[in-house]
Amino acid sequence: MQWEIKATARLNEDETAALKALSAAVYPPKPGAPKNPSPIKWARPQWSILLWDVDSQLVSYVGALTRLGFCDNQEILIGGIGGVKTHPAQRGKGYAKAGIQRATDFLRRELGVDFSLLVCRAALMTYYQRLGWSAFAGDALVRQNGEKTIFTWNEVMLIPARKALPACRVLDLCGLPW
Repeated sequence: MQWEIKATARLNEDETAALKALSAAVYPPKPGAPKNPSPIKWARPQWSILLWDVDSQLVSYVGALTRLGFCDNQEILIGGIGGVKTHPAQRGKGYAKAGIQRATDFLRRELGVDFSLLVCRAALMTYYQRLGWSAFAGDALVRQNGEKTIFTWNEVMLIPARKALPACRVLDLCGLPW
């Protein structure tokens, strides 16, 4: 396995095409379905963690970003993990785990985040808990259509970085979710 961390804005044409192909394999289009069926607007990652197999095929991806937010009105630097995907034929080989670990290490060591946050379906919480993530029990606030709202679409999970996990009741992400 080979991996790299790259600024998303600096992905070249081949990397962008490989990422589109991976996304199509993970989320195949359904005939007659709208192009973007999600009612949620998502933040674009600043960083891309790309994992390649021995044949130089992109097999897994993790998006990462940083954002200033608030934990009960105290400013914090949050690392975001999102867009995790692994090609269906390559699942169970540790690619996503490696990508997530590299992303959280990068966010902690290189970007100095206080903690990292991801959102996931309830069915994936056990997987992330095995990787050291914890469920957030408070309310996460996000922006949608210019309005501040409580995020209820998926579960919110946290992992410590420079600081212990926050004990706040309200975590304001000050923007779109990721």
